Amino acid sequence: MVSMATRHWSSTVGKKLIMGLTGLLLIGYLIIHLTANLLVFAGDGGRLLNLYAHTLHQTGPLLVVARILLAALFLFHIVSGIRVTLQNRRGRTRGYAQYASKGGPSKMTPASRWMIVTGLILMVFVPLHVNMFSLGPHYETVIDGQPMRDLYRLVVERFKEPQVAFSYAAVMLFLCLHLSHGFWSALQSLGAMNRRWTPFAYTFGVVLSILLAGGFFILPLYTYFFIPLP
Repeated sequence: MVSMATRHWSSTVGKKLIMGLTGLLLIGYLIIHLTANLLVFAGDGGRLLNLYAHTLHQTGPLLVVARILLAALFLFHIVSGIRVTLQNRRGRTRGYAQYASKGGPSKMTPASRWMIVTGLILMVFVPLHVNMFSLGPHYETVIDGQPMRDLYRLVVERFKEPQVAFSYAAVMLFLCLHLSHGFWSALQSLGAMNRRWTPFAYTFGVVLSILLAGGFFILPLYTYFFIPLP
C-alpha cells in the first residue's frame, strides 16, 4: 500500500495534484495578503496597517508555524511544477504544430505556454520581497500608547524608490499571467471540472487574476506618486 501511494504521488498525475492543491492554497494566501496590503490606502498615516502587523506578530509561535507552512507550500508548488514541466518535455517526441485541449476547445494560451517562465520569475521575486519587507529595517512607532513596528513607513519608503516601485509593478504582470492559467489548471488537476463549468471556471480565473495582480500592481505605483513619506 505504501509503495502504491508513493508511486501515485511521484507520477505525473500525483505531481499535478500537488501543484494544483498548493496553487489554490497560495491563491487563498494572496487574497489575504492583498487585503492587508490595501490598508496602505486607508489614509490614516499607517495606523491600520501597523495595528494589523502588530496583532499578527503577537500570535508568536503560531505566526512562525504559519510561515513555515507557507514556505513549504511555495517549495512544493515550485518543485512539482518544474518536475511536471520537465517530464512533459521529455515525453514529447516532436513539437506540436497546433495546441489543443482534450475534450473541448483549446485552453492553450500564451499564459499557459509561459507558465514555467512566469513561475521562475515569481520564484526569484518572492524571497526578495520577503527580505525587503519582513526582514527590512525595523522602524518604531507608538499607537494608543503601544510601541510597535512602523511597517507603513518601511513600505512607503521602499515604494518611493523608482527601481523598486516599477520593478514590483512589472512583476505583477507576470503574476497575472501565471494566475490566469493556474487557477483553471489547478481545478482541472484536482478533477473539479466538467464541460458545463469549464467556461465559468476559466472566466472566473481570469477575472480573479486581474483583480489580485491588479491590486498588487496599483499598490507601489499609487504609493510612489501619491503617498508622502511619513
